[in-house]
Amino acid sequence: MSISWEGFYSGYMSGSEGQGFALFIFADGAIAGADPLGVKFDGTYETQNDGSLAGTVTVSVPAGGTVIQGASAGPAGIKYEVVLEFSPNTFALDFVKLETPLGPVNLRLVKLRELGAVE
Repeated sequence: MSISWEGFYSGYMSGSEGQGFALFIFADGAIAGADPLGVKFDGTYETQNDGSLAGTVTVSVPAGGTVIQGASAGPAGIKYEVVLEFSPNTFALDFVKLETPLGPVNLRLVKLRELGAVE
């Protein structure tokens, strides 16, 4: 199954201590995203021959923030990396479990639209 991973996405996340959401753009092997509280997501990805996606994202939590896994960012903020492995049927799943250095996160990734010309 061949799908295009490029596009705009909403990500609905839950952790041991809360829930959140973010918007993401996947384009030309790069991932950029942000949530309403100022958390930034920056990463890269590659599409595999079987249509799956493999990549990494650096999560940057601003000073004073608290993440959905329950950790406080403190005065310096927190940065950590998350490995991404999405199969072609990711959008049919209720959620994908991501392992992070701060604890597991359940992610529901919803594609909002493709990149490209406006009609």
